[in-house]
Amino acid sequence: MYIKTHSDKKRFLWVFVLLLICAAATGYYYSHPESLPEWAAKTTFGRQLQTTTVYKWQDASGNWQVSDQPPPPGTEYQIERYSQDANVLPLPPSLQR
Repeated sequence: MYIKTHSDKKRFLWVFVLLLICAAATGYYYSHPESLPEWAAKTTFGRQLQTTTVYKWQDASGNWQVSDQPPPPGTEYQIERYSQDANVLPLPPSLQR
């Protein structure tokens, strides 16, 4: 028969606190990926956090639309992922050379 001791309760508490800290850090970096440490930004998970998903489709007039929200249901679209610091929109004609 196993009897829980005071040290078992302390060990459980420390594991719980450690898991809570890890969950809080993950949540913070998930919502603030730009503040990831350099070593973490180079990991697969870090690179995924630093991407932006955009939806691209043509409207009824044939004009291309790009948004961070999916188009209306029934509209065919493409999903594209970019680095968060990438410009996904073309330059206006007045700025093109």
